[in-house]
Amino acid sequence: MIQINHLSKKYGGSWKAPRDMNKNAEAQVYNRGNWALHDVNLTITEGMVGLLGPNGAGKSTLMRILSTLSTPTSGEAFINGVPLHKSEDIRRMIGYLPQQFQVYPQLTGAEFLDYVAAMKGISDKRHRKVEIDKLLEQLNLQDKARKKIRTYSGGMKRRLGIAQALIGSPQVLIVDEPTAGLDPEERVRFRNLLTRFSLGRVVLLSTHIVADIESNCRQIAVLDQGRVRMSGELADLQALGQGRVWEGVLTEQEYEMLDPLSVVSTRRTEEGMLCKIIADIPNVNSQMKRVNPTLEDGYLALLSDGALGRRGVSSDA
Repeated sequence: MIQINHLSKKYGGSWKAPRDMNKNAEAQVYNRGNWALHDVNLTITEGMVGLLGPNGAGKSTLMRILSTLSTPTSGEAFINGVPLHKSEDIRRMIGYLPQQFQVYPQLTGAEFLDYVAAMKGISDKRHRKVEIDKLLEQLNLQDKARKKIRTYSGGMKRRLGIAQALIGSPQVLIVDEPTAGLDPEERVRFRNLLTRFSLGRVVLLSTHIVADIESNCRQIAVLDQGRVRMSGELADLQALGQGRVWEGVLTEQEYEMLDPLSVVSTRRTEEGMLCKIIADIPNVNSQMKRVNPTLEDGYLALLSDGALGRRGVSSDA
């Protein structure tokens, strides 16, 4: 389990003690700088859990903190009861696949995994080989194990990234934007792999792609501008669009009257512009009808509530 309590992160600036030193961390004063995370509170339990948010929401910052590669400005987090400042203990419990996964292209896949296993403290060569061979088979890389990584496709490199993260059988797997840059077929295959590996462990998946969450996650948290906007079941997010999603055919003039940030989709037809919008009440065309929301509609409605727009939102297209 991952427990996050009042976690905040600021880049740059300087700290000045408040007049009342007994006040909590929120009373601390910072000059300039940018807040990447604001008072994040989350409880993440076993299974595959999605962290959804636009680009720049603070997802990667949170992932790096949980992986002990960055330290929070204030607040705390625990992985299976162990505080993050015990970084060596934490690193033995987690596997991490960053968004920008760096490899040594001159090595073969097997050589790279052997190097990672040695770095993780697995000193017995036979033990390393047994574990690596098993992972290569599970991730369908056994036929490519002796080939140089520079010959791998993007999807193969991502699977190799999961293999290195799984070395040592970690209790928690943290993956940051793992489907970015993959074609639709590889994206589906990769999501299914993560679901398989979520049995008996926590898999925390960050993404800006709604379909990554919809297909495979049982719980969700939405992060935007460094703040948790909601957390719960997928149905909870979808319900946020209930009664606020409208669809109908508009004239060109009516379409121009719409707030661009309220438009979910548009398609030109012989009758006019077929639009889906998010609004409490449409400001055009009384013939527009309410429709049932999708998960993405609920997500967009949530962002719209905070006047945050649709910055960085993506579907599975």
